[in-house]
Amino acid sequence: MKTAVIIGTRGLEAFDPGLFEEPGSVRLVLVSTERDAAEHLTAEQRGWFDAIRLVPGSAPDPEPLLVPQVDADAAADVVAGVSAEAGHGPAPTVHCYAEQNLLAAARIRERLDLDGPRPADIVPFLDKLEMKRRVAAAGVRVPAFGRWEPARYAAGARAYFDRLVGEVGLPFVLKPTDAAGSLGVVFVESWADFAALPAGGELGRAYEYEEFVDGTLYSVNIVSAGGRTVFGGVTEYLVNSSEVAEGRVNADINLLDDDPRVGRMVAFAGRALDALGRPDGASHLELFRTASDELVFLEVGARFKGMSGLAAMQRHYGLALVNLAFGIESGVRSRPWEGEQVYCFDACLPLREGVIRELVEPELESAYEMRWTVRPGDRVARTSDLVTVGGTFLVWNADFAALSRDFRALAGYQPFTYEPAALRVPEGSAA
Repeated sequence: MKTAVIIGTRGLEAFDPGLFEEPGSVRLVLVSTERDAAEHLTAEQRGWFDAIRLVPGSAPDPEPLLVPQVDADAAADVVAGVSAEAGHGPAPTVHCYAEQNLLAAARIRERLDLDGPRPADIVPFLDKLEMKRRVAAAGVRVPAFGRWEPARYAAGARAYFDRLVGEVGLPFVLKPTDAAGSLGVVFVESWADFAALPAGGELGRAYEYEEFVDGTLYSVNIVSAGGRTVFGGVTEYLVNSSEVAEGRVNADINLLDDDPRVGRMVAFAGRALDALGRPDGASHLELFRTASDELVFLEVGARFKGMSGLAAMQRHYGLALVNLAFGIESGVRSRPWEGEQVYCFDACLPLREGVIRELVEPELESAYEMRWTVRPGDRVARTSDLVTVGGTFLVWNADFAALSRDFRALAGYQPFTYEPAALRVPEGSAA
């Protein structure tokens, strides 16, 4: 019997072991942090696993984005024990669909000499500087970029600003070299913005600076096997990530396969993946299409896109995509997806700072399902990344033209109303 170890709960929402062609041929083991399992693992999902092993997180009090991140050594000890239990049977396979645990999974494979990507294979997908160096060397257009140097800022902020503007133009972007979900991204539109950065230019982690590309944002979602694309799909974003912090709904619609943009963008993404070594399984690449029809690489992860987006993709294409990737990685084959195929897109709901007064349903032609994560009366902070949002929703329709109209209509949708500032009660005071 094969043993497959899944690191973290990410991806389980779109996974279906009930589709396995030979259910008794594989033993599933989950390795997770206690908080990740408590917050995200459903009762149904618990029933899929022969064993669930909880391990410490990578930090004692992690920020929300890092809650699922396991301690790699502790997780490796668990997988070593699982391997010993298997005796002389096949070596276990290790699977991960979360950015936060990709490197830990690779370290486990390397330590235990298991099949699958090792750290050297994964680092180019996690380090944005190394990623763009390799992609640019392959002749793929990337934004002008470079490593952020706090010492240069501290030595003379104005001179450093002038140098960067001369190199990448204005506005430009500062972003962590190792983060995801737009976490920590800073847009510099003026000298005043630059001068307002923390004293000494220390931004708390390694950063890069990057040319701001004006264009429409797309994602290219690929599943690879043996160095070739076995699935490729493209989504168009309603707004760019810089506009989410302004309160605009972050939606992306899956394009039809016969859309002329799709083949071109999948081929573009394939060249970038080849430059990075293209591991088997899922990848999620973002690019810009400019007004002059130029494609510009933004970044790529060796994993699926966000879970609401993945759920929309599966319904749109009628494919069990996590099962597809899992089968490539483990050899465990699945039957075709058994749900209804219907055109579908997803959206995230950004927050403004204040006290929520009302949750506002969208006015759409299509069917939809909301998942609110806040309630009236909640005091919330302004969304500064693609993780801290007030909810998500899926929209679907058998009529793609109608679905597209709804997608465009969301450009003006405001999902929340807020209490007027004069009515807000300061924290710590009596009502």
